[in-house]
Amino acid sequence: MKRSFKRAGFTLLEVLMVVAMLAIVGGAIIASYGGLEDKAAKGTATHSIAAVTEAMLMYRSTEGGLPNNLESLAACTPTGNAYNAALVDNVATGGSGYAKAGHLGSKIAGKFTLAALTAEQEGALRSAGITSIRYLDAAGNGSGTDNALTIQAVGGVAATVDAIEAISIPQHAFSVPRGANNNRGRGFAMTLSGTTAPQVMIWNPGTDGYNNVKVGGNPTSVLVGLGVGNESSLVGQGVFINLQHAPFYGNVGKHEYNHYVALIDVSVSPARLVAVVDSRGDFLDEEFAESTGQKL
Repeated sequence: MKRSFKRAGFTLLEVLMVVAMLAIVGGAIIASYGGLEDKAAKGTATHSIAAVTEAMLMYRSTEGGLPNNLESLAACTPTGNAYNAALVDNVATGGSGYAKAGHLGSKIAGKFTLAALTAEQEGALRSAGITSIRYLDAAGNGSGTDNALTIQAVGGVAATVDAIEAISIPQHAFSVPRGANNNRGRGFAMTLSGTTAPQVMIWNPGTDGYNNVKVGGNPTSVLVGLGVGNESSLVGQGVFINLQHAPFYGNVGKHEYNHYVALIDVSVSPARLVAVVDSRGDFLDEEFAESTGQKL
């Protein structure tokens, strides 16, 4: 009686084929998940832009002006600065050596130009209720390490931080430093007095003012970009309307600026809100088109 023995195990070729198929399937899953993650971030941004816009409009109606203490997206060396224990903040009356914030993504940084406000434009902001805006301290806006900030942290302790590109919590970049050596907050508030002529980020209007028009402004409008951060009076401070937390956009680099940005027209007085864009500079209709696959 003959016995037949079946071959046990797999050949090397069969094993390699299985591994290859798993790699292909795994790659497809990863690619699909990555696409869904990106799409979800853009879909969330669509709702967040609309929500921030509505909150600011409601704030204007109920509080009589626009939210105060917004983020300038810029850095400078503060002048006339002092720690204000009552505000738990560092307050300056002026600045010098202005520059764009070093952790802005390249896309949004390219959509703005740093320029000084005229007295009329600064007056338009003040008439709208914006009497202070936030800046990064220039000492903490560099690419080197151990940049000693010139402002004082809470408790009167000078802060030391690492490169802005390695900030550990981007949402806190414009906040006052907390503690001596946290690589987080490096910001201060600058009072708008009408005589300081601070530099701010101006939305590039584009050819024939097209970029202004597409966000709802006039071709000749001067639109100032101001970020909605945690120190803004829109976050937890409004009497009738406020946000509990400053919303942030997730579809940016790990250490990049991620707050939503209000475009405020300072060509009219009082200044008025024109639009809100995400931290890449995309406006509501553009973000919606991307999230639904209409714009690639």
